[in-house]
Amino acid sequence: MQKEQLKQTLTTLHRELAGDQSVDPELQTLLATLDDDIQKLLTAETQPPETSGIADAAEALAARFAAEHPRLEALVRELVASLAKMGV
Repeated sequence: MQKEQLKQTLTTLHRELAGDQSVDPELQTLLATLDDDIQKLLTAETQPPETSGIADAAEALAARFAAEHPRLEALVRELVASLAKMGV
């Protein structure tokens, strides 16, 4: 259940990013890295040991989006909540 919610939130985040041309390249790169890490987590049969920083990275991104991209911030915060529910 948690993985499905995480996948759905990622899909929504990608859709929002595609429609928001004002996100600077640095943030796009950070989001791409976060997405890659989450994809690895979703496809792993057991929780990989390197997942400990994923939630922290997502939280830091949400804080950066807070002022300029509130909708994206909300989606990243949903990712953080989903990761927490998964124990990440």
